[in-house]
Formats: sequence, structure tokens, C-alpha cells
Amino acid sequence: MEAKIENQAVQNVKIKKSIVPPFVGIAAVWFGTHAGPGVASGKQVATYFSSYGKIGMLTPVFAMALLGLAMYFAIEYSRVNKVHDFKTFTNKFFHPYEKLFSAFFEISFLVTSLLAPGLCIATSAKLFQQFFGLNIWAGTVLMVCLSVVLVIYGAEIVKAASTALTVGILVVIGLIVVLGISASKGAISTNWAATSFSDHSLISGLWLAITYAGFQSTGNIGNCISVSQGLKSKKESMMSAALGTCLNALMLVAIVLVNFAYQPDSIQSLLPNYYIVQQIGLPVLETVYVVFVVMASLSTIIAFAFALVARYGNKTHMVKRIKTERNRSLFIVLSMLILDVMVSTFGIASIVNIGYKYLGYFSIFVVLFPFIIVGLIRSKKLKTEN
Repeated sequence: MEAKIENQAVQNVKIKKSIVPPFVGIAAVWFGTHAGPGVASGKQVATYFSSYGKIGMLTPVFAMALLGLAMYFAIEYSRVNKVHDFKTFTNKFFHPYEKLFSAFFEISFLVTSLLAPGLCIATSAKLFQQFFGLNIWAGTVLMVCLSVVLVIYGAEIVKAASTALTVGILVVIGLIVVLGISASKGAISTNWAATSFSDHSLISGLWLAITYAGFQSTGNIGNCISVSQGLKSKKESMMSAALGTCLNALMLVAIVLVNFAYQPDSIQSLLPNYYIVQQIGLPVLETVYVVFVVMASLSTIIAFAFALVARYGNKTHMVKRIKTERNRSLFIVLSMLILDVMVSTFGIASIVNIGYKYLGYFSIFVVLFPFIIVGLIRSKKLKTEN
């Protein structure tokens, strides 16, 4: 998941609203937020979908349809009531229980700010080890140093390049899917014939899909609300949710499909997509893949760093005691990175299999389902009034 709060794609879409239809821009923000390093590494997809064989071809569609329904209600309420920041939105949408749900979102946000950058550091450090032979701790320290330098001196460069990085990752994933399926080492037809839809429990697969939609909900919905200005009708709100659902489901299904060619080794790997790239045997593709994933990881870390600075820079007693704004920001960023490094030591598998799982459980009941239930109630009420 990659749940990016205040993702730079949001800002880029705002700038381009004059030439890009609003419903397309919103779908693009959802797509760009989702297609971060977690999806690019392939571990999230392998854990939640590919490990369920042929059922894993269907459950991503269910997960994105569920998230798309919540997204539609959020976007449409934002359009009708002209509220485009998440805190104001939750205060209005969940009234008279806004304090409770604002607190829930705060918890989800803080946990995500540990898990997502922690996964970015763990993923990049593992790539450094496999590609360059660099020690895991050396790779971790390198990512922390690069993050600090970019936060201080080069944040604007990374922010400006974030959309290009997202597009680059998507192009690389597309190449991995096409080349991986057609490569001689792949055995997609053999593996497909050797498996059945009855090999895995459909109920278990659907529950994992719901969990996936849960931990993807907070960041994706928050980002899409912030770019919902310009929507002119209920139809456009539907179109944005439908397009986003289709694009994200297609990406997940494509990654599941290429995994069929390399099962079970790809699924058991810490970096399934990188494993497949290695089997394809194109050094240029391998190099480009590593560069894009590391850069996207840095972009994600910086996005969370500045989100935390904006949220807590002047609100806590400890931070207020630091005199200059720059030092306050640096204190928050370093504190975040120290905690993220601690999370990264648990490893990619634990972060995805345990951290995201429990974040998903929590978010299902405080973000995903509440948006759908309250959205249905408000939609029905509005229809009755009209």
C-alpha cells in the first residue's frame, strides 16, 4: 500500500485540472498513491492475492470495488458540500461522531507513517543488498542519510519528480508483466493447468481482499478528497470512482498473472517482482527497476516527513521548545526516521504480513466500512429529500 498522505501527485493534478478532466485526475491520484514501492516490490500483491492461486485473480477486483464504493461516497459528499481537506470532511461527514472518527483517522495516520516509510527503507535496503551486495544496515543508513539530505536540500526536486517516478514504476511493472509472461523461464501455462479455483478457500481470499482495501483506504480516500474540486455532477463522481477501480484492479491482476509463471519461488521471495526481473535476464531492466523503486521510496518517505511536520510542527509542547522552524522540522523528521528504522528491522515480510494486516483490520471498521455505511445512509436521505 502504499498510503501516501499529501502525495505530491495531488498537487500535480491540481495544477493540471485545466487540461485533465477532474474525474480522470482523481482516478490518477488514487492510482499513483496505490502504485508505490509496496506494490512495485510485489510483496503486498503476493501476500494478499498471488498466494491464493486462481482465486487471487478475482479478489483484487473485489478489493478495489469495495474501496471504490467508499471512494465514491467520499468524493460525492466532498463535491456536494465543497469540503476538500480530510479533517473538515470527517467533521462534517461523521457528525455528530466527528471527534471519535477524527481520533481514529489520527491513529491510522500515525501507524501508516511508521509502516509505509519503514517498508520503503526495508525494501530499498534489501534491493541494495541483492543488487550491490551492500550490507542491510549499510543500506538502511544510506537510505536515512539520503532522506535527511533530500528533506533539507532537495525536497522540492523529489516532489516535482514524484509523478514521473510513479509513471516510471508503472512502465517498469508493465514491462515485467509482458516480458515475464513471455520469457523462456516462465511456465504460466503449466502452472495454470496444474492449479484449480478449489485449491484455496474463497472466504479466506475475500477476507484478505477486504483487509487490503482496509489499509489502503485512509491515504487513498484522503488524497482523492483533496483533489475533488471541479467535479460538476454525481455522474462525474461515479466516473472517477469507476475509472480508479478499473485501473487499480487491472494493475493488481496483471501482477498476479505474471506470478503464475514463476510460482512458488516468486511468491516466497521477499521481493517477488525483483525475482521475476532477475529471471527475465535483462540487466538494463534490473538496473532501471532498482533505481525507480529506491527513488519512489525516497519520495514516499519525504511525503510522510512533510505531512508530519505540517501536522505537528507547532502543536506539541516538546516541539514548541525548539526555537527555529527549520530545527523543529528536522527534529520531527529525524524522530520519524529513527522510528521507521526500528520498524524496518522487522523486515519486509513482517511489515506486510503483520503490520499491514492489523492496520487493515483497524481501518476496515473505522474507515472503510463507516464510509460505505454512512455514505449509503446520507445518499438515501438526500434522495428522499429531493
